[in-house]
Amino acid sequence: MATTLKAPFIDASVDAPAKSSPTMNPEANKAVPSDATTIVAPSGKNHSHTVIFLHGRDDFGSDLAQYFFDSKASDGRSLAEIYPSVRWVFPTAKLRYSAQRDFEFSNSSFAEALKGEEIISQWFDVWDITTPEDKEDLMIPGLKESIGQILVIIKEEAQEIPLERIVLGGISQGCATAILTLLSSGIDLGGFIGWCSWLPFQKKIECLPTGCLKSKDDVTQHIRTVLQMPTDENTKKDANIKKLGRNPQFPISKRNTDSVPH
Repeated sequence: MATTLKAPFIDASVDAPAKSSPTMNPEANKAVPSDATTIVAPSGKNHSHTVIFLHGRDDFGSDLAQYFFDSKASDGRSLAEIYPSVRWVFPTAKLRYSAQRDFEFSNSSFAEALKGEEIISQWFDVWDITTPEDKEDLMIPGLKESIGQILVIIKEEAQEIPLERIVLGGISQGCATAILTLLSSGIDLGGFIGWCSWLPFQKKIECLPTGCLKSKDDVTQHIRTVLQMPTDENTKKDANIKKLGRNPQFPISKRNTDSVPH
């Protein structure tokens, strides 16, 4: 079970693979980075919706939560004031080995000083964020584990509110993980939010036969094959998530950007 506090205060859920919990510095009012899941309870009396939002590579849920709730809209209101009935869940990726960093650091004159820096918070390993298709098999173990982690969180939130009131999203690598969580599980949520990201295994996913697009289950099985996950119907059953029969929509905004996803 999770312990939460009202916004702007934040606390950590014991459901995450946590070694420590985020705490608040009463003087600096800044969250201490933690690998726990950070939850911000609704500021109002009711809990109507949940937003599960995944951070980017080499970041923490507690830091992202602090940024979200320190930010203000143009009228000066915070997220807690704009959406008083929303529960916000910010999971943190596990600390994982980065093969590319290890390669760079081991060939550096500062190799000894950089020991341990190849272990970072990431949803999955990636060799080069500018060309994620390089050595893409590195992504599979972390993706499979992270997808399972997110499905557990969705299952727990679905015990409080319907799936149609749960929104999944993320930024950068978190967005990529959130997309594949939806596509590989076949669950129907109320919405999706994502930006500054890319689709891992894009070329393999685009090989999906056009005829399969009429069947959501066939799409799911194709994605699971790409991710080397069991191609069966057990994902939703194992998570005990009730399928509500709604088809999520993925609005896409395309525009040029100089930023690189991570």
